[in-house]
Amino acid sequence: MTPLPHHPAGISLRELLADIRGTGVPDVRATSCTSDWRQVRRGDVFVALTTADEDGHDNAAEAAQRGAAAVICERPLPVFDVPQCVVADSRAVYGRLCQALVGNPSRHMKVIGVTGSLGKSTVARLLTAIFRESGSSVGTLDSFGYWDGFEDRPPHNGPLSPPQLAMSLANMAAAGASHAVVEVSSRELSQQLLAGVSLDGVCITQVGRRHLQWHGSLENYRQAEKRVFEYLHPDGIAIVNADDPISVCMLCDLNHPALTFALRQPAEITADVVEQHANEQTFVLTAGDESVGVRTAIIGDHHVANCLAAAATALAYGVELTAVARGLEAVELLPGRMERVVCGQDFAVLVDAADSPDALRASLRAARQVSSGRVLCVFGTHADQHSAEWPAMGRVVGAMADRAMVTTNGMDEDACRPLIPLRSGLADHRKARVIIDRQAAIATALAEAREGDTVVIAGMGDRTYAMSASDGTSINDSETVRRLLGGGLKPVSQQRMAA
Repeated sequence: MTPLPHHPAGISLRELLADIRGTGVPDVRATSCTSDWRQVRRGDVFVALTTADEDGHDNAAEAAQRGAAAVICERPLPVFDVPQCVVADSRAVYGRLCQALVGNPSRHMKVIGVTGSLGKSTVARLLTAIFRESGSSVGTLDSFGYWDGFEDRPPHNGPLSPPQLAMSLANMAAAGASHAVVEVSSRELSQQLLAGVSLDGVCITQVGRRHLQWHGSLENYRQAEKRVFEYLHPDGIAIVNADDPISVCMLCDLNHPALTFALRQPAEITADVVEQHANEQTFVLTAGDESVGVRTAIIGDHHVANCLAAAATALAYGVELTAVARGLEAVELLPGRMERVVCGQDFAVLVDAADSPDALRASLRAARQVSSGRVLCVFGTHADQHSAEWPAMGRVVGAMADRAMVTTNGMDEDACRPLIPLRSGLADHRKARVIIDRQAAIATALAEAREGDTVVIAGMGDRTYAMSASDGTSINDSETVRRLLGGGLKPVSQQRMAA
């Protein structure tokens, strides 16, 4: 990982780790740090982390030879040239050190963490739009990318690291942001990404069944999500989904103020859906004795729930209800999130990132509610997703779609492994075709669609994949649909399909 820029005065490790039961905390002033021994520069503090690929403890000697000023590790190491500090969790120390080296930016603005199984990115962008509408200066860091008020960057390539988070927050603070909205996943929480960050607020969209391949069990996943409260400032507030029983249970152990939102259960912030059409929906947002109408171009009950999460969070910060409504309406499109693709066709096409049973159910329910004809679904999953969910996804599609095209998410050979389990979940196999090539699957669905039908293309969202095994050009589902409907992309050969 790239070393953090040098802190001119340095941070005393002994002072930083005074509350940690470490062995031999050195009296070293850290000016920069890294967890990659290959990038150690003279004077860096090297933090030994254990990852799925390597154990940084094995490279501590190399880090010392490259000029490390100190080594932070989780076990005593045979490194005698530099001071070493043995701690219980080097990831937690790494995060704290990264934040300290850039001036602890979370102490200078209100940082709001958004987590949960579904809707994190959408809620983050909705909340950002609301704050902008209210006149607040806000920075955002989510799976769509990064915005500090001046610079708009694409998302980081790969998992977010503590140095990247620290620099992003520091840039937001330097740009004068009063609020920062940060999306954080359960995996990032389990890896202590937020160590050193003081959250002013936490919004949990919902806690379902996700990322079991990383956490090992459902209970481990839920415990990982709960860790977000460890970073909540004593005076911070929690925003919780009252429609989600698991989230409600978290309130029992929470020693912070809380605000609830719900579409179906009693809550402090609620909504009533008035109309839903293929291109928009309208609902009434209610907070206490106040109500306001909201029209969104993104459809589905799950989007209303995301709007409620963002609205409740904004209201907790004193934003007026009318400004909340304007902010929600300002977000007319989110790439790959129930994104409508219109090319003059007489049927609806929705591109969505849904790649789990819960997400697919929400997307197909929304499509069913607005479709006057059939619902056709192109779906696949990622090879690294927990295999227990593959048949469940097939069952969801079999129950809620009239026709299905089971395909891969990209060109990776491993992506073909889930195809048979995905199809096996459908009770009636005649409803589904296995079409290995994703573009061919999309082309088939578009060719079969009739007037009034709705085609849902799920699993990839705005993520790109190779156009072919021999072509390095990347494309996403929305662009594939536009090219197919516009005649700019020839249908893929039937030889690349499976029955």
